[in-house]
Amino acid sequence: MANNELNQEFIEQQRQRLQEMKAELERMVRGLEEDQQFRAEEEEDFTQHDSGDMSQSLFTREMDATVEQTMEKRLESVERALQKVEEGTYGICDDTGEPIPRGRLDAVPEAIYTVEAQQRRERERRPPV
Repeated sequence: MANNELNQEFIEQQRQRLQEMKAELERMVRGLEEDQQFRAEEEEDFTQHDSGDMSQSLFTREMDATVEQTMEKRLESVERALQKVEEGTYGICDDTGEPIPRGRLDAVPEAIYTVEAQQRRERERRPPV
């Protein structure tokens, strides 16, 4: 199945954008990992830290972990989109098989789901209130 809204020139532009995004995300994840390693080395001697320092350190580590998890998830989507370019299925929803509108791909080149499928997936993952 193919997305008839997409021509080869658009797909090649998207491939380039995705490759640039992948390189940037990988660089950011490496930077976060280096920061975490540096902080862990600094925190080895807790005798020099008061409870406020330790609380701030814990908060920073939790925030870094959340940011890193978000970046890794986005990197997975970028890698999947690049895989779809190679397979010839870029612009086709992984969930429904429907075409993903070109406007969505312009805005979110790593989109692998239609907006509706993405919203449904997010609702299913979110615990009931």
